[in-house]
Amino acid sequence: MPLKYKFSALYTDGTYLVQNDEDVSASDPKRSVFFDVDQSRLEAFALMGEGHVYAVDLTNGTFGIDGVPFRMHEGPLFRIRLIFFRRHTHAINAQFEELAHEIVYRLGWQALDAEGMNVQRVMEID
Repeated sequence: MPLKYKFSALYTDGTYLVQNDEDVSASDPKRSVFFDVDQSRLEAFALMGEGHVYAVDLTNGTFGIDGVPFRMHEGPLFRIRLIFFRRHTHAINAQFEELAHEIVYRLGWQALDAEGMNVQRVMEID
């Protein structure tokens, strides 16, 4: 099954890591490409597919959909870290035959606010 959305990771030095069609890590073929993302240099992360781009800027917590930026927080953020995963849901019958398979992408961040409290914001993409 081809990926509905593929990711692109932008690093602080201006370079990119783009998810390949097979979703196979360059450093460990038993893992996905996400294994290759260098979290310590990550500046922004985006999902692209079906004519849309969903992004998160990890320097300030701003989200974007198709180039339109928006925020889901107030005040400054510190130590912003990426949240990204795909949630797979399988519907099966009593004979263990798959009736449906849904994948939902979750994209966002975890950070500390000005008071040092843990804050998370995540958008869900069908």
